[in-house]
Amino acid sequence: MRTLLILLRTNFLELVGSFRKKGKTSVVVAAVSLILVGLFLIGMFGIIGASTAFILVEKELGEFAIYVSIGMGFIIALMFGVTNSTRDAKGADTDMLLAMPIPKSHIVISKLLGMYLLDVLCSLVLLLPSLLIVVLAGGESSMILVRGILFALLIPAIPLFISLIVSALITFLKRVTKFGSIFSTLVSLAVMLLYMFIVPNVTSYAESLEVSPSEALDIMKKIPPLYWITEAIYSGDLISVLLTLAMTLIPLALAVYIHARSLTGIQMHVDNSKKARVYRSSSVRKAAFKMEFSRYFSSANYVMNTIFGVAFLVILSGIFVVKGIDGLSFLREFTINGEHVLETLPSTAWVCIFTIFINAFGSITTTTPPSVSIEGKRIWISKTLPIATRDILNAKILVSVMIFAPFAILCSIGLGIRCGCSILDILLLIVLTCVYQLLASLVGMIFGLVFAKLDWKNEAQVIKSGFGVTITMVVNMVLGFITAALAVIALVLKDHGMIPYGILLGELVLIAGLCVGAYAIITHYGVRKYESLNG
Repeated sequence: MRTLLILLRTNFLELVGSFRKKGKTSVVVAAVSLILVGLFLIGMFGIIGASTAFILVEKELGEFAIYVSIGMGFIIALMFGVTNSTRDAKGADTDMLLAMPIPKSHIVISKLLGMYLLDVLCSLVLLLPSLLIVVLAGGESSMILVRGILFALLIPAIPLFISLIVSALITFLKRVTKFGSIFSTLVSLAVMLLYMFIVPNVTSYAESLEVSPSEALDIMKKIPPLYWITEAIYSGDLISVLLTLAMTLIPLALAVYIHARSLTGIQMHVDNSKKARVYRSSSVRKAAFKMEFSRYFSSANYVMNTIFGVAFLVILSGIFVVKGIDGLSFLREFTINGEHVLETLPSTAWVCIFTIFINAFGSITTTTPPSVSIEGKRIWISKTLPIATRDILNAKILVSVMIFAPFAILCSIGLGIRCGCSILDILLLIVLTCVYQLLASLVGMIFGLVFAKLDWKNEAQVIKSGFGVTITMVVNMVLGFITAALAVIALVLKDHGMIPYGILLGELVLIAGLCVGAYAIITHYGVRKYESLNG
């Protein structure tokens, strides 16, 4: 028991350590910060659950309110579980723990207990307010509250089981293929997007829902597992209770078994194949790009904190291309004398609007600010490779541009065609947005080098809260404001012949000049700065 408590304490201190700045913040302050963040999330999720339940109870859909809160809790628990599992499918300290005189059961329990308690908290935070509102405001039996709390302790077994299945699959893919890390990142991104587009919008969904209790029942039956759990809580139906127990206890037992089987220590692989092998060498620049590209996609935190701009750009552009102005309700507000101004804009004006729109997302989609710091104490590996420092930095810049530019090009083409822009207008839009993304990436590279931090304890310290990331966002906002102001001037002068094009071309020259200056700083100061860094 003492060993298990030590492992639990170590896991907690590791979590607290992610809130410490350069090791100077005391453990107490970091723990308080962690608690405050936790309370904020609890309050946010609780408000979402309570407000959604209240709206549905007013519509006499109390059982459906419980169903919705269970679904939201499941999604949030799955998001945390999958993100935790994909962050490192097999912890770096696993082999060390297995080599110590620590019972394997303690290692399994300490790992699963932390994940399980977090999932239980997610379930209770969303389900408890809904149950209270259903009982108090809806006049339902208090036994619903009792059954709900009991089943809330079992529901997390399902997302926990799924998370460990994902972890086991990623471990297998990493062992037999080169795509395990990329798959890990894609899974994390998919779950995060699922959360982003369901949980924050569930209250709006409840407000717009106009169904009878019988129609709501038909909706619930479309997802049988959630329906069974809802029935077990709401009515206490014996069959639903038994099905719920089977759905939760069996996956819980399997989760323990899967995690225990995955803790096998260091695995040695020997290839005795005598087949002839063919080796192909790639160029130095290509090797540097592959190395940086793999480093980016190997970190779920890295991807998750830099991909939002691309995701929102693609989604909003897709909605606009499919539905036009009607697809984005806030665009309908631009009216003069009751007439929708945006429906009568010329091609030039749309280029100005889309330039501002795409560049706004480009400003927050730069991977370069943390790209040096993320190497941490392993930076000596890159520095000892037969690759020029300039090529390493160029690879970091190229990854940042390639993460955003292809999507910007596709969105520019789609938006331009949707609004009837000419080929020259679409080409101008593509060049303006891609060159601006290059500038944002170069600025991020400069500040990433200036404020490089290699002694981090948790990669979130440099990806989320690094000073280089913060100052890059501020500078990019200023640059974005300047370029947006020029685009707005061109938009105002849309009816003055070639003047708007002249302003946009002037903006292009300005951005290109800043790119040249920024790259000159990187190739001179930046190279020396990178070579002077020591992990």
